[in-house]
Amino acid sequence: MNSTIKLFKYTIILITLFLCIPTIWGRDTVLFEEDFEDVKLEDSIEEGVKGVKVWSGTGPDGWEIKNENPKNLGMPEWRTFAIVSLEWWTQTAEDQERSQFTSKQKDGKGIGNGVVADPDEWDDWLVNGDPDAESDWNGHIITPTININGARARSLVLSLDSSWRPYADQTAEITVRFDGGSEKQVLLFASLGEQTLVTIPTLKMNKEKVNDLEQVNESLEIPINNPADVKEMIISFSLTDAKNDWWWAFDNIKLVSTSFDVEPRDKLAIQWAEIKSLQ
Repeated sequence: MNSTIKLFKYTIILITLFLCIPTIWGRDTVLFEEDFEDVKLEDSIEEGVKGVKVWSGTGPDGWEIKNENPKNLGMPEWRTFAIVSLEWWTQTAEDQERSQFTSKQKDGKGIGNGVVADPDEWDDWLVNGDPDAESDWNGHIITPTININGARARSLVLSLDSSWRPYADQTAEITVRFDGGSEKQVLLFASLGEQTLVTIPTLKMNKEKVNDLEQVNESLEIPINNPADVKEMIISFSLTDAKNDWWWAFDNIKLVSTSFDVEPRDKLAIQWAEIKSLQ
């Protein structure tokens, strides 16, 4: 058999073997990401600071935004989660430390468009009643179904840039669902007055009290305890039990699969102590 034919046969064998091997994502494979820059924004509705192409009540393709609040109660732009120009959002609320997240000059992590839940601004419109006297503010924004087929068990890490300011009872949560199963909590911000109890189940030190203004401009890395052999995943972000409180805004979402199991960590990749030093 001449060498050309032999090489051809070996090549066919190698290709066949390769096609039979199940796909395992490599190190730091990005499975999903969204920065909200492609969302088509509309003009503002009732906000005192008018804006052109600054707001949308519709998320990116495949995302779902749930309006769980009274239909006509409160400022129209903020009746549930919204995709907005973060700079415009800061202007509408007279800043109140939002610019720590939205300003390039302050090294803000949320530049351009982002997601905002702002019950503080929602409650400022008294045209049809006193919003927070009539109802709590509750809302969810949910990703499309994400293909994670091939990710090893405990190999997923969710990252996002986040601005959270606690007050009273408002609560922020991130949950995930695998293959249509039950929701699993991966992060909880529970307001304790002007402090936050942060819970991240995949961290060894999974509960920590954090003071006001220590989380208004931070990057989160959250290990996900994904099971083996699941094919799909949905991520849900919620703000609930809010009245005339503060806000939760976030941007630059990314879901990454590593080639190794992700062991529980002591804290987030960016430590809260480091966040404090930036204030």
